Amino acid sequence: MAYITLEEYVELYGQPAISEADFPVYASQASDLIDSITQYRIIQAGGLNVFPPLVQQLVAKATAAQVLYFIQNGGIETVLSGQTGAGYTVGKVHIDGAGASGGAQTAAQMMISPLAVTLLEQTGLMERRIRCLDPYQPPYYGTW
Repeated sequence: MAYITLEEYVELYGQPAISEADFPVYASQASDLIDSITQYRIIQAGGLNVFPPLVQQLVAKATAAQVLYFIQNGGIETVLSGQTGAGYTVGKVHIDGAGASGGAQTAAQMMISPLAVTLLEQTGLMERRIRCLDPYQPPYYGTW
């Protein structure tokens, strides 16, 4: 299930540059990537609705940012195939799509919207530490 609806997306970014029929595919794929980079903690906890409202809002915004990233970078196929930022040549002119990173990013890193990562970092869902009996952890840490 997607973490964002078309209506929520339109509120954040306006009408998408894809058809209304294509939006669920983009939202579903974006949600799958969100699940992957959060180590499926949302699913393991029982779904997004078990989290505090702020976490739900940040996950929805991250999903919307990922959909926008797909759209801005040539579509799902381009992003997921690792071709994002590959550059292109027109005649004698070559445009290097690697940008300031100098090509240091892997194809997997280029699949994820930097804004989505920034938003998800605020939720605690991307933590890589080992669970412990820390009383200062958010209450949803113990759910996975």
